[in-house]
Amino acid sequence: MKTKFLFFFTLLTNLIFAQTKDEIQNLKDFANIYSVIRHFHPSDESAKMKWDFFAVYGVEEILKTKNQKEFQDKIKELFLPIAPSITFGEKEHQWKAQDTRPVYWCNMGLASGSKGETYKRFRKNLDEFNLKIKDLPIPEKVYKLKLSNNFDVNIPLIVYEINGKTIPEGNIEKFTKLGPNTFDKNTAIANFIIMWSGLRHFFPYQDEMQIDWDKILVEGIKATFKNKSEEENMFTLRKISHYFNDGHMWITYPKYSQINSFSPGIKTQFFRNTNQLVVTNILGDVPNLKKGDIITKINGENTKAVIDSIKEYWSGSDQYNINNTLRELFKGKENTELSINLEDGKLITLKRNYKINQNMEFFNQDNSFEMKELDKEILYLNLQNLTTENVESNIEYIRSFKKIILDLRGYPKKGKGGANSMIRNFFWDRNNVKFMAYPKIENPFFENVIFTDFFGWNYKKKHELNAKIVLLMHEGNGSYQESIPQYLKANNFVTTMGRRTGGVNGNINYVNLLTGMTYSFTGMKVRNTDGSQFHGLGLEPDIIIDYNLEGIKNGKDTFIEKAVEYLNKE
Repeated sequence: MKTKFLFFFTLLTNLIFAQTKDEIQNLKDFANIYSVIRHFHPSDESAKMKWDFFAVYGVEEILKTKNQKEFQDKIKELFLPIAPSITFGEKEHQWKAQDTRPVYWCNMGLASGSKGETYKRFRKNLDEFNLKIKDLPIPEKVYKLKLSNNFDVNIPLIVYEINGKTIPEGNIEKFTKLGPNTFDKNTAIANFIIMWSGLRHFFPYQDEMQIDWDKILVEGIKATFKNKSEEENMFTLRKISHYFNDGHMWITYPKYSQINSFSPGIKTQFFRNTNQLVVTNILGDVPNLKKGDIITKINGENTKAVIDSIKEYWSGSDQYNINNTLRELFKGKENTELSINLEDGKLITLKRNYKINQNMEFFNQDNSFEMKELDKEILYLNLQNLTTENVESNIEYIRSFKKIILDLRGYPKKGKGGANSMIRNFFWDRNNVKFMAYPKIENPFFENVIFTDFFGWNYKKKHELNAKIVLLMHEGNGSYQESIPQYLKANNFVTTMGRRTGGVNGNINYVNLLTGMTYSFTGMKVRNTDGSQFHGLGLEPDIIIDYNLEGIKNGKDTFIEKAVEYLNKE
C-alpha cells in the first residue's frame, strides 16, 4: 500500500509541475518579445516599466491562454500599452515625423536592471545623460521578430518625440501596481527569462562561443517550471550558467548563502592529473587528519564524482570551476556533520564549525607575508597582502633587489592597494598593451555589434626596476588577477610561473532578479594582448609548476621553491 501511495504521489507531482508543448512554445515567444521591447524599444512607457515584476505577471497571464488566438490576443494586451507603435504581420507603424526627433537607446553593455555604474544607457535626443563614447551606432528602424505559428511582431527600435514625450502615447497605468510577490512557479520562470533576456542580447562573447540559445531557453523554461523554492530556482539558474564558461557568472541568493556559510577547518587542492583531492591545511585540531592526506570519498561518494557534480553549477573554464568547487565542497549549515574517507582507510567525521567569512585568513590566504627577503638575495612580495604604504615607503629598498618574486595566487585585498602601487611605480606601459573593450549594442540578438577601441592601463614611467622577476599564478586567478599578468607579460617585465589561469576577466555586471536574487556576468570583452581568445581559456604560464604531495606533507610551498630555483639559475 505504501509503495502504491508513493507511486501515485510522484505521478501527481509530475503532472502538477509538467508543462505542455504549447506552454513551452508560448513562454519562448513571450521571452523573446519581452527581451526585445525591454532592452531596445525606447518608448517612455518602456523606459518607466517595472520590467522584473512585469515578467512574473506576463508569465502568469501567458500560462492562462488555451489556444493560439488567446495567446496572440494576450501578447497584444500585454505589450501594446508599453509599446504602442508595435505592429503585427506585414504592416509597420507609419510615422508622421514633422517637428519630431528620433529617439533610440544607446547601450554600453547591459544597463537595464544593472546594480552597478559601469554599464550605462540613455535615450538619444531625450535623456540628459550622455555616454562619452565616440561613434555610437544607430539601430535599425524596426526589428521584425518572428514568433511561432507565423506570428510576426514589428518592434520599432527608433521612435519619435514631440515636446519631450515619445509618440504614440501608451498607457501603463494598470501595470504600475505590480510589485513583489511570494515565490511561486511564475516567479521561478520569470527569473530565468530575465536572466536569459540580458545574456541573449548583451553577453559579449557570442562570437567566440557556439551558444545554442534556443536550447538554453527551452531547457531553462522546463527546469524552472518545476522549481518549488528559491533554493531550487537558484540552483537551476546556476546550472544554466554553466553553458557560458564565464567565471564572473554567479547566481547569488543571500538567504541561502548566509545559512550555508560554515565549513570544517580544512583546505584542499585537487590534482587534476591524478584526480586526487589532497588536504593542504588544517584549522584547529582534527584527530587523525594531517596535511598531505588524500580524500577518496565524501559522505560515501567518490571524491571525483562529488567534484564533478558541484562543478556543473559553476560557469567558467574547467580549471576555474574546479577551484571554485573546492570552495563549496564542504560548505553547509552550522555544526552539521560530514564524513570523509582517506586513502589509508581511515573514516573521519568532520563538523562544519567555522564561519567562513570570520576565518578568511585561513580559507582565502596561503600565507600572511607582505614583503619578505628570501636567501638574502630575493625579495618576495605577496600581492594579496601588499599595501600601498609599504610600497611607497620602500621604493629604493625594492629597487635594490636584482631578483623578485611577485605572488599573485591570492586576490589583492580590497583597500590594500599594493599591487596597483607596484604597477604604477615600476611597470610602465612600454609596449602600449591593449586587451579590453566595451560593447556598443544597438540591435537585438547581438546583431551588428560594435566594440570600443581596445584599451589598456597606459601607465607612465616612474622608477626603473632592474631585476629578474617571477610572477606566480594558478587556476584560481581571475579578473584583476589576470589583468596583471596580461599587462606585465606583454610589457616584458616578468616570467610567469605556476598554472594556467581561469580565463575570466572584464568588469562584472550585477543584475537584479526577483526575490532578492542577482545574476552577474562579464559585461565587456577581454582578449589576449596578441588579439587571440582569452575567455574560458586563461593564460598559460611560461613555466608550469606541478603540485607536489611531499611538499604539502612537509609544509613547503612548491611554487615559491621553484621560483627561487629559477631565479638562482645563472
